Amino acid sequence: MANHVFGPVPSRRLGRSLGVNVVPLKYCNFNCIYCQLGRTRYVINDLRMFYPPEDIIKELGLAVRTREYDYLTFIGDGGEPTLYAGLGKLIQWAKNNQVKPLAILTNGGAKLIDERVRSWLSELDVVKVSTDAGREKTFRLINRPHRDITFDMFIEGIERFREVFSGQIWTEVMLVQGGVNDNEDEMERIGNILRRYKPDRVYMMAPTRPPAESWVKPPASDVLINLARVLSRYVNSDRIFIIDYIERGGEFHIDMDDPVNSLLGILKIQPMTIEQVMDVIKRNNLDMSILDEIRNFTKEVVFNGIKYLVYSSA
Repeated sequence: MANHVFGPVPSRRLGRSLGVNVVPLKYCNFNCIYCQLGRTRYVINDLRMFYPPEDIIKELGLAVRTREYDYLTFIGDGGEPTLYAGLGKLIQWAKNNQVKPLAILTNGGAKLIDERVRSWLSELDVVKVSTDAGREKTFRLINRPHRDITFDMFIEGIERFREVFSGQIWTEVMLVQGGVNDNEDEMERIGNILRRYKPDRVYMMAPTRPPAESWVKPPASDVLINLARVLSRYVNSDRIFIIDYIERGGEFHIDMDDPVNSLLGILKIQPMTIEQVMDVIKRNNLDMSILDEIRNFTKEVVFNGIKYLVYSSA
């Protein structure tokens, strides 16, 4: 059974993304209010060797030979991949043993302040960071970081990385309704921060899947458009992309030898609509009883009128 490599899955930014999961469920140095996989259980900020790198490399070796994908993407299981002490070894292996571009989905500066982590990630093609706030107060409200992480440290890490990185930095700005950060004042502050480290792309996001906190709601589309106009004073408008919808296109790849655990592997990193799960089952000519097995490890959550299956270790 594959424990670390999943997909490829359809990605709004990376096409067919072959995922490499390097952190156990919900180990993170943030506890973001909008996280689609729920609250962080273990808020840590130290590097840990969660798994032997050789085990992950063994799975990777098979996957890169047998699956079609656009990006090889390092992620955490609802957590932060730069907390994995073996990440540098995996990136170097991927650099030497496959030809597709390499990406990482990271919250960014929280570990980029560490020179070792900057060195590891400098070998990648795309580094996706998050910048949901422009000041300490909003940073603590939205991202709820580990107590040792300050906003200034967070941004300094990204700035230092920008100085040594020749690839692309993409940033996400996740906007939450109700004045949390969906107002012009906060967007002005975020714009000033982005001007400091000059991202190649800025994705203005709204929560599209069930968030960690039930009160979190997405701003209206017209609000996102207006805030994009504000941000364009600081970042060229051709680098700004608005994403406020659930991705429905694209196919989820599963391992036909172990379809249940393969599907659960995807659900551990992103909730799926019941429609998407059923589509995978039908497209692969599997027995619909698989859905019942999946339900044993998930819970149904309705968000914005859409019913999702969300992984639940309980």
